Amino acid sequence: MATAPAAQQNATPINKPRREMREVRAPEQFQFTRQGQTIEGVLLSIEPTLVKGKQALEYMLQDEKNERLTFLGTNDLDKKIQPAHVGHWLHIRYERDDDSFSKPGQNAMKMFKVMVAAQKEPGF
Repeated sequence: MATAPAAQQNATPINKPRREMREVRAPEQFQFTRQGQTIEGVLLSIEPTLVKGKQALEYMLQDEKNERLTFLGTNDLDKKIQPAHVGHWLHIRYERDDDSFSKPGQNAMKMFKVMVAAQKEPGF
């Protein structure tokens, strides 16, 4: 039994475009653990997510090195960061803890300073 050749000898080779490939990694999960911490970058998305059975918002930024990172919203962040900010550069600083209206056994509310660029970044 004869088999057909894999490629014809007179066939013209197909020119495939050359592509420079790079690995895409999942965003790093950032946590605000100490006062004074800052993060900044272009806000890429705001997505609802489920954390320990509770609804939360997850924010994704892309920094100046084109690295993506995510962080979970807090009551304060959720009030300050808006969908209209997608495409804008954000600078977020964990300022202080406010326990003035905390109930016994609850953590103090984290307070942030959020700065948003007036104009969207190029390409957004």
